[in-house]
Amino acid sequence: MPATLVTRSGVVGRATRAARVAAAEALSGASEPPSLLDRVHAVIALKEPVLRNLLITQCYHELSAELVQLLGGRNAHWCSFATWASKTAGRFIRNEEVPEVLRRLILSDEEERESFLPRLSITRVRGQREPERDRAPRISAINPLTPWWGHGLGLTELPERILAELSSDIAHGNLKVFEELGPLFARMIQLYRACPQPGDAQREALLEGLLRGPSPEGGQGLLRSAMAHYHEAMLTEDADKKAELILLANARVGLHEQVRLQPYIARALNAPIRCMIQTVGSPGRHLPDALRSMVQDQLDKVQALWRLVATKEMMTMRLPDEVLELGRDLPPPPGSPLHCPELATIEDRELYELLREYDAHDHTTDGCGAEDWASLRERMSYILELFRSRQSCQRLLERPFNPAQHAEILAWRVPMPIHGDL
Repeated sequence: MPATLVTRSGVVGRATRAARVAAAEALSGASEPPSLLDRVHAVIALKEPVLRNLLITQCYHELSAELVQLLGGRNAHWCSFATWASKTAGRFIRNEEVPEVLRRLILSDEEERESFLPRLSITRVRGQREPERDRAPRISAINPLTPWWGHGLGLTELPERILAELSSDIAHGNLKVFEELGPLFARMIQLYRACPQPGDAQREALLEGLLRGPSPEGGQGLLRSAMAHYHEAMLTEDADKKAELILLANARVGLHEQVRLQPYIARALNAPIRCMIQTVGSPGRHLPDALRSMVQDQLDKVQALWRLVATKEMMTMRLPDEVLELGRDLPPPPGSPLHCPELATIEDRELYELLREYDAHDHTTDGCGAEDWASLRERMSYILELFRSRQSCQRLLERPFNPAQHAEILAWRVPMPIHGDL
């Protein structure tokens, strides 16, 4: 049995001894320190999702620091944003904070539910001001159902089942993106770091192996385009042009990433109702007709409430100096205008057309908050606004973990709670 440690959110398993040994062997085959690419591949091979997520977050930061130096201009790029997205995903992979919300949602009575429900937003379109949020609708408890709901239907364990699926879906999505993009950016660093004046040879070597064709069909055409834009950004001294090329590359990588993540995001957002239907409809469970209709009514209510809880608890992104609610319009960076001078106006036609496609081309973020995070278009609208508005934010380049956490993670251990929140 692997050793375990207890966090504030429950029990988290440490990496198994076999996984640690395999990683050590992968990194110790030569007398020289392992390269960043070697470490990326070792993290991908790790099976333990909590530790793997922490190491993915750390690797994204290391890739970010290297690429900022290569690209120049102190612009944040895709790996800079991925660092904080991966760190946010870790909260859900570790099942932090959400368990009690789910438990109360499924098993509590009406009065308890209304004490923690988020407030609804009404549907709007891009360009409209965000409306005031109305109070959540009142939910009627079904008292005769309580014995069946808690025990006869076996739903007292349902929150843990849902959270296990959520954790698994998010962990698989976190790995899916990293195993494709982590090695690509590590190779880019290896190719360009020793070459003060990169040329066509470096660009072609970087593009080699990337498949042509659209991302939805398994191609990597967006990545090929993005790497070419990063290459071009390295070669220009014009600050405005560099910033726009980096934003265009970030946008191309972001779109490819979100296409890859689509099934995992949709599955995660559907996990609660899927688990409840599986539980109620499991073989051998026979319910009286009257009770079955009451159960279905309760499931419908929980499904509706889950969308509210998901918006409040899951659709967030934690940056060093702010917590963004992805269901609400994006505010300006703390203490700064919405866009830095280099990106206040967009001159590059290709970039402008891409931003306009997702309504991120103007000088406002009104209406960019997602109503349905499972919608690729709504996600991209918000993400492109995020990329453009935060590209010059230097705090995105900070380390994602404090020194004590950093030391533990580099030793391939999950930090104990005394080291602070992860």
